Amino acid sequence: MSYQFYKVLHMLGFMIMFFGFGGLLIPAFAKLTLTKGARIMAYATHGIGLLLILVSGFGMAARLGMVQGLPTWVQAKIGIWLVLGVAISLVKRKGYFGWPIAILLWILGGSAAYIAINKPF
Repeated sequence: MSYQFYKVLHMLGFMIMFFGFGGLLIPAFAKLTLTKGARIMAYATHGIGLLLILVSGFGMAARLGMVQGLPTWVQAKIGIWLVLGVAISLVKRKGYFGWPIAILLWILGGSAAYIAINKPF
């Protein structure tokens, strides 16, 4: 598969993952109780998004010829991926805080994009 295919898949994964965050964060902030099916959908979309991000990220790395070792910027993106993976528990437990958590998630997503575009290290 081409580099462009992996890139589109990577962006799609981010959209799906943030859809899962929103599915839990907004109702928690509004003090609404989600049905079991809605919670499952939010967790599933978060997990599917993370999986797409991981698979497409390593696919892009392979297309760029990174088979021996990963540069520091790729390692930083993997770290952000791990934090975004664990962040769903923060949203579940403290989602009623709302804006501060949303801003934190946006900063993490923006940082991942900045690192991918500029490769600062």
